[in-house]
Order: sequence, then C-alpha cells, then structure tokens
Amino acid sequence: HRIKLLTFSSDLVFDGKKTEPYLESDPVAPLNIYGKSKVMAEQVVLQLNPAALIIRTSAFFGPWDHYNFATSVLTALKNNQVFTAAADVFISPTYIPYLVNTSLDLLLDNETGVCHLANKGSLSWATFASEVADRGGYSLSLINSVPIDEIGLKAIRPRYSVLKSERGLLLSPLESALNRYFS
Repeated sequence: HRIKLLTFSSDLVFDGKKTEPYLESDPVAPLNIYGKSKVMAEQVVLQLNPAALIIRTSAFFGPWDHYNFATSVLTALKNNQVFTAAADVFISPTYIPYLVNTSLDLLLDNETGVCHLANKGSLSWATFASEVADRGGYSLSLINSVPIDEIGLKAIRPRYSVLKSERGLLLSPLESALNRYFS
C-alpha cells in the first residue's frame, strides 16, 4: 500500500565485543532472547517492506516516561534509597524527544533501512546514574556502582553497546539531552 513504516530496534542486537561504537553495518550477534527477537523483527520488516525505516536506539529516557532509567534513579533517590547500577556496561543514552523528532524527520526524508539514533557520547550505567543524581541535586553516595555480575540480572547483556551512525551525527551530545531533561 506504499505506506511508510517506521519501527524501532535495540542496541541489544550486538554482543558487546567491540570497544568502539557500533555502526549500522556491524554484524549483529545478540546475547539474549530480547536481542534475538529484535534481530528477527528487523529481518522480517525489511523482507516484507524493504522501504521501511528501522531505528536502533539505546537506553532511552524522557520527561513523560515513568519507566525509564533516569526516572528510576530519581525516584529511588527521592525516597532516600540506594540505587545500584553497573559500572562495567557502557551505553549511549537517548533522549526521547530528540529521538522522536529525528526519527520523524528521517521518515519524512524517505530514509530507509537501519539507522542508529542515540545521543552522542557514552558512559556506564553507573556513571549515568551519578549524572542524574548530581543534576537532580541528590547525594552521589546513594549510587552504588558495581560490576554487572553482582546485580543478578537474568538476561546476559553486552558490556559495550554504544551506538554511532554511519549516516552522520544525527542527535546532539548527551550533555545537551541531560540539560533538556532537567530543564
């Protein structure tokens, strides 16, 4: 029906063995069922609709979403609770308003295929939690920075899943996104 299709995928399609940001052309190698389901979805979407646009993103956060990492950090700290985060897993957080606006721009520009969208920059989950705590005016002593193996997650996660686009710099630096989030 020639309807434009935009859908989203994840940085969890990668295995984390790289030490530099993942590009759209890097081979996928998911470590868990969620990542495998995202790879399968990408393949099916592009098979059925080669003109589709698939946005891979990572660690999104925004002011209206009550179920994201930044909000979870702030909620715990507001209640004077310690927040535990992985110090050895590196991501590229993505500010939802920037993600939505740029995704729609790409769709309107008739972009197709897979595109990585994340704010420029990378940090560990623990550093991200510390940034949120600091900007929120909370004590950094409430951030418990530990290796991911001590958190006890059921699904294996890549230790490094930072995203970068071969299409050029599309989203602003993480610093700008955090400033907007807290303003």
